[in-house]
Amino acid sequence: MINAQTVRIYNVDKDDCCLLKEGMHYTSQTEGINLIDWNILSSAATAFGAVVTGIGVIFGAWQIRLGKKQAQAVFEDSLDQQYRAISMELPVNVLIGKPINPNEKEHVRELIYNYFDLANEQAYLRAKRRICRHTWTSWNVGICDHYNRPEFKEVYDEIIGHSSFTYLKRLVDSNFTSDPKSWY
Repeated sequence: MINAQTVRIYNVDKDDCCLLKEGMHYTSQTEGINLIDWNILSSAATAFGAVVTGIGVIFGAWQIRLGKKQAQAVFEDSLDQQYRAISMELPVNVLIGKPINPNEKEHVRELIYNYFDLANEQAYLRAKRRICRHTWTSWNVGICDHYNRPEFKEVYDEIIGHSSFTYLKRLVDSNFTSDPKSWY
């Protein structure tokens, strides 16, 4: 038996639907069959859509972060390539701290100057938060190692008063213990 005051009218064939009058009870062929409540289905679909949208937003944010990391890695790799180009031209004796051939002195001096220019740029980029901590730690160790080699120290002492390597100077003055990221 279906109560007229509690039944909702569903979208069914008129043969299967009962006529409802206030205060009267009729039976129908659909009695005992569960009909779809479209309000519940609509609410469930809305909730599902909200969950899918949330997942999409999280995925999009993850993709943006991943893209940023990849772009930063490419950028850092380009600076590594600049370093490799300079270091490949340097005589091995310079890199292992041994004296160099006097006729190579002027060319080596230019290469070391270019290296210090690159190192200054690396420190600047770290100060501007364009270089990640892991990469900076590696570069900082390398800059310190090169600085302590005789030929590098000689060129540094010669040029530091005549150049604008302010980031490199600050790094050397801190004995390579200060992170440029914390300077500003």
